[in-house]
This record gives sequence, structure tokens and C-alpha cells, in this order.
Amino acid sequence: MTAPGVRISIEYDVPVTGPDADIVLGGLMAYNAAALPPAQGRFVLVAGDSETGALQAGLSLTQWGRDAYCFWGVWTVPGIPPGPAIAAVLARAEAELGRRDADRLIMVVRAYDDTAPYLAAGYGVRQVIGPHIRGGVFTVLERRIGKGEAVVPAGFALAVHEPAPKHLAKEIWRITDARRQALLGAPVILVAAYVRDIVTNAPRGAALCYAVDSDFMVDMVWLDDALRGTGTGFAMLATALDEGRKLGCTRAAVETMDCQAPQFYPLHGFRRFGYADYDVPGLNMNFYDMKL
Repeated sequence: MTAPGVRISIEYDVPVTGPDADIVLGGLMAYNAAALPPAQGRFVLVAGDSETGALQAGLSLTQWGRDAYCFWGVWTVPGIPPGPAIAAVLARAEAELGRRDADRLIMVVRAYDDTAPYLAAGYGVRQVIGPHIRGGVFTVLERRIGKGEAVVPAGFALAVHEPAPKHLAKEIWRITDARRQALLGAPVILVAAYVRDIVTNAPRGAALCYAVDSDFMVDMVWLDDALRGTGTGFAMLATALDEGRKLGCTRAAVETMDCQAPQFYPLHGFRRFGYADYDVPGLNMNFYDMKL
């Protein structure tokens, strides 16, 4: 069942930097910002080539109290040696956070990514959750930080943006998605279930997903507030999961914060297999999977 005036469509290869995805991601970020406690700061740090200025690496940070969180790890441009770039970004980020009176950086490393650069930089493992996408593990690390100047490896020019200009934010999303697809090590099929206005065709919600091997990841989900409680969200997710089955996937997974929809996914048959416990009300992350 869907609300009057909207329809659900399955769409492939929708770019994460396209205008429709912009609406979905913007809606999701606005929802999260309203549902979580006010942050002390949000900023993006980027490392560029010291000669050309071309982007090499970066990270996004949100600070609550004296803790800062990075939820996607350090991104690097595919094709460059990641070690020095990650080391440069971490050093500069820790110095910046020390200036802002933060004393701990909590780093989330996704299941398809590598923890080695963070362990080499002195981060300790706080929690491991899995098996997740393609059998990998989701890792939460942390490091106590002090005050001082960053010792940055040569060859990088670093800059802090607060907030990040829109063109930079879009480029970071593009690089992050390209890197994720490269790290997954198998062909990735982008598929989305969009809720669209029948008259204007504008997005009113979406489940942005991807299929890789036999796994179907429900990656980002958002629904216009006016459509909540109408059955539209349930139909949207059911349509996405049906498409995963048609693609031959046998397992679906999703992550959702306490402030989002932890009660929603079990209605579709998801079971919780992990829980990341943070120190910010509403931020704790639930990990669900199900057989398709």
C-alpha cells in the first residue's frame, strides 16, 4: 500500500552525485541532524597534492562534547598509495581536534575497508561486528589525542572546510563511492527503490541499495515526513528487497541508528546481529540481516 499521489519505481545506476540522490541524502542528513543532539562542530579535512592541488584523501568529522566521530573512515582517491595519504589526514585531523578541545577520535571502518593504516597510527579496536557485507567485519576504533602541531608527511597540502562547499561535498561522495566499489572486489550493481510524486516525478523517498555477489545492501533509506505511517515506506523497502531476489541475492543487510528505524526492519524479517554502542543518545548503530 502506498499513499495517494506517489508511486514506487525501481531504478538502476542512479549516481550518488545526481540531483535525485541529492534530495534523498539531503533529507536523510536533515533527519539525522534533527534527531540527534546538537553537535559542537562538523568539518571536512582534505589532503591535496602539494604541487597540483588534486584531491588525494580526506575525512569528515562530527564532534559531540570531547568526542569526535568519523563514520566512513579516511577516503583516498583510487589509484594512489593510501598509506602516506591516510597518515597525513589523521595527523592533521588530530591536531585540529586538539585545538577544538576534543580528546578522543572514534573511527568507523566499514566492512569492505582495511584497518591496518589506523592500527599503525595507534588506534585501538573498540568493537568488531560481523560477518557483514561479503563476510567482512565492521570495526570501531578509537584513539586518545592531545594538543600539538601535526607532523604531516611531505607532498600534501591540507585544508579544513567548515562546512564543506557543495561542490566539494559532491566530489567526496563520488570518490567515496568509487573507492567503495573498488574495495568490494566484485562487480557492484547500484539499484534503488524510489518513491516519486506522480505529478512532478520528484523524489519523496528512496531506498538506495547495491548488490554484490549474493549480498544485497540496503545502504541509505529516507522517506518524506508527510509519508511516514502511510505504508509507503514498507512498500518501498519490500520493492527493493524483491529486486534483490531477482538479482540472485540470498542475503540482505542494513544498518540503522537508534534515532532512525530500528523497529521497522524486523517487520520485513530482518534480525539484529550486531550493535555499535556509542556515547551520544540516538547514535548507536543496529546491524540487521535476513535471508532473501
